[in-house]
Amino acid sequence: MAGATQKYEEDARQEIAFLENELKNWFMQRKIAMERNIAIRKTLQVNNFSGLESYAEGIPDAQKVMWTQLVNGKPTLENSLGVDAREMKADMYLKMFKQSTDLDHPCRIPGSAFLRCLKQNFAGNDADRDSACGRAFGVFDACRKGIQQQQAEATDAALAKQDIADRRAKSLFERRSVLLDTLSQ
Repeated sequence: MAGATQKYEEDARQEIAFLENELKNWFMQRKIAMERNIAIRKTLQVNNFSGLESYAEGIPDAQKVMWTQLVNGKPTLENSLGVDAREMKADMYLKMFKQSTDLDHPCRIPGSAFLRCLKQNFAGNDADRDSACGRAFGVFDACRKGIQQQQAEATDAALAKQDIADRRAKSLFERRSVLLDTLSQ
């Protein structure tokens, strides 16, 4: 009987060592991923690759609104603006867009085409611009939505993967606790 108890205790100690090693690996992976993500975020913020976010300090409200229209809405040149102001706003949209996308960005061409159309038709009214640039905006909007969908899917997949790893770590910890309790008795 004593031999079986010793064998169980030895096996339990080995399993505890294995579980602790797995938990250490999980913890290190989470810590490294967190530090990596913080470093990436910091680098993006320093170089303003995170965009003109609504919580960014020191950015004029007009630029935030224009950024939101470029990313989610529809850039417009209001008829209430003078002709020169509409031209200037079209230039600002185009400049902001070109500065925020690199040449490999999938929406660079359709976005530039739409914004150039907007610039070419700044002197007309909203209806004329909509009819002239409507197709170009449709292509640009579809591209934006496709990228946003890819980002959402990637985020969901990463969160699911993290959740699986966290649940596994929780079950390993619980198993370790049970083994430690049985050894202490």
